[in-house]
Amino acid sequence: MWLLAPQPGRIRAVAVAAGGVLGRGEEASLRVDAPGVAPSHAKVELLSKGTGLPSEIYVTDNGTPSGTYVSGMRASRTVLADGDLLRVGSAIALVVERDVGTYEGAVIEEGGIIRGPRSRRTWWAAVERAVAEPREGRRTAIVAGAPGTGRRSIARRIAEGWGITGLADDGIDVTREDDVEQAVAAAAAKGCVVLRGLDHVADARRTAVVRALEKRKTVPVIAIVDDAAWAVPAELEPVLGPHRVDLPSIEQRREEIPSIIRHRFERRGVVANRLSIELYEAMTRAAWPGEIEEIVECVERIATSHAEVPRLGPEHLVRPLARRGGRVQPKPRANDPAGEADRIRAALVEAKGSVAAAARALHLSRQALYREAARLGIDIRRTREDGNAA
Repeated sequence: MWLLAPQPGRIRAVAVAAGGVLGRGEEASLRVDAPGVAPSHAKVELLSKGTGLPSEIYVTDNGTPSGTYVSGMRASRTVLADGDLLRVGSAIALVVERDVGTYEGAVIEEGGIIRGPRSRRTWWAAVERAVAEPREGRRTAIVAGAPGTGRRSIARRIAEGWGITGLADDGIDVTREDDVEQAVAAAAAKGCVVLRGLDHVADARRTAVVRALEKRKTVPVIAIVDDAAWAVPAELEPVLGPHRVDLPSIEQRREEIPSIIRHRFERRGVVANRLSIELYEAMTRAAWPGEIEEIVECVERIATSHAEVPRLGPEHLVRPLARRGGRVQPKPRANDPAGEADRIRAALVEAKGSVAAAARALHLSRQALYREAARLGIDIRRTREDGNAA
């Protein structure tokens, strides 16, 4: 589990390979020192599903006043799956079903860039290599990733590492410029050429870019591209060089979301103690199809609409957040209630009684699954027992 406290420097990985007691007491094997966490808050167990299969992680609340919440719902005992968000007291934890040995360390905030421990071992290492390139010859870098993943911030950070400040955000869109030569010359006069759209440009326009850059062999160049699978054409290799940064989506960097939220609120003058843990939880577990830019827009709207509110929570969101997995279209409701009931029962049995797993298989939230079960007269407890017996 990734323990995601809102304060910087408090994020750490907790291995649950042996289970244990989650709490703030000295005897707790999975220690969480945060307000609202009981000395022995919850029990974490790993139950084997069979030879060669990963164990299921169960969490059981120990009757605490503040409770234990899984993805926004209070739970007495439930299974944890990859991507679930666990809340105990004023701490939240992201469940990851993979080796967290490389996750040690804190999230770093630097000049508007948020990067976590895994980032420093993957894409951030590529940033450092680009910055550390010897000053002889052309300094170049390619920054690839979906719009909104922070490409412009990374381009600015690389340029600053080269000693270049005031880098233009937009750069040269080579798919639209009437005169590429003139645009490159104007950018070069400012100290750095930033190119956009190279992954969408026609061959003739790409040749014009190469000619313009070859005339200015000492001018730094940064190319920002949308397509992570884009391969550099042979004619561009001499002018772009070997350094490439592939930015993953925010879905693959979810452990950084709380720090992004906090940093952006502080930039709007909203101090950290005005943000409730429930707001962090709701925003961290939401889907962000618009990447970091969508998170920033959400923060801006909350800060603007509720400037006088002393404590901000999920109730102050200006619009509903997209649920994770929201890009997957749910299956239409069947016209035959008996067939729909059979489908839900089959999903519960297949999930060995796990409501969370059955809900994911049916493309429903837990709440929606409980509502559908009530509508169709399904006894979830009995069906879960059938699933466990199976």
